[in-house]
Amino acid sequence: MNDEEPRVQNEGHCVLCGKSFRRASAGRKRLYCGRSCRRRARPPAAATYLCPSGLSVAQAVETAVQRLLEGELSQASLQEQMAHVREVAEELECYTAAAVTDARARGMDWNGVGASVFVAPVTARTRWRTAVVEELFRRRAARSANAAAEAPAPAIPEGRPTRDRAARSLASALSFLLRHAALSVKELAERTDLSPSYVSRILAGDRVPTWSTLVQLVRALGGNAADLRAMWEGAQGLARPPRPGREEAVERFGAALRGAYLAIGCPPFERVSEVTDGVVGPDIVEGALLGKVVPCWETTSALLRALQAQPCDVRGLWDDVNYSFLVCLQAPEPAPSESLTTRAVERLRPPFGPGPLHP
Repeated sequence: MNDEEPRVQNEGHCVLCGKSFRRASAGRKRLYCGRSCRRRARPPAAATYLCPSGLSVAQAVETAVQRLLEGELSQASLQEQMAHVREVAEELECYTAAAVTDARARGMDWNGVGASVFVAPVTARTRWRTAVVEELFRRRAARSANAAAEAPAPAIPEGRPTRDRAARSLASALSFLLRHAALSVKELAERTDLSPSYVSRILAGDRVPTWSTLVQLVRALGGNAADLRAMWEGAQGLARPPRPGREEAVERFGAALRGAYLAIGCPPFERVSEVTDGVVGPDIVEGALLGKVVPCWETTSALLRALQAQPCDVRGLWDDVNYSFLVCLQAPEPAPSESLTTRAVERLRPPFGPGPLHP
């Protein structure tokens, strides 16, 4: 036999395409006619699990904390509050896993992860290995699906603004304060230690900040955060607290009017009066914004429409004022050392007054 002759071959058929081919009689039998069919026959690689980003889970943590705060404001039962506490704890656990996964994707080794979370590297590797993180977020997705299926359709409380409308008004008021302060978004972000992108989303109405962040922003812009409180509560969907005392009720009512006034850019009082067709005079507009006057509901409704606000958004605050005055008729209280009117006038400063803005 010639050494150059190939070994005896048998005929075979490709298990993928059925094409016939010659294969050697010795050795492992070929199943495919060529490399192309062999590659096509390989099972697809398992899909890579996509862990939610730390940012998305952090936003869920914020939402869970807001539910806890809302429960406090509405005096929810201890059982309901503990359910909110468990939700916060679960979201924090998920955030830690997502943050570690993000750090690993950016190239951090387990030594760095362990040092950041104050555990040994081997503990970090065990606690947040891929399989454990996947299972954690599968359970989270199942909880969310069950909660969505069991939750009743949300109802808008009577006399409260819709969240979207309140969020838009809040963003308009903040945008006006930014223009009046003659600052850029970047400069405001630097003053408040926030990212420019986050500040931009707040000003655009895409994000509703926490109360502490809103206070920080308004102070940096030279405003009074109390004037935006009603809009912020509406944007957060918070339940109204129990009826306040007279001074607080009057202050909250006036602040809500000033917030609406800010949202439309603080036009002159005369212009606001003109929009009401003279129903609300300029002196009443000024007095209501200063907290010197609490008009009747018909006048208040006309004023709110002139301020491009919905009367139903402020009706609850007006009711609180009306109720507090009725209570005071039953038992007169001693005269305060400092009148509410005096303090309201002292608080009035640009941009709450139209003077420096409209010659």
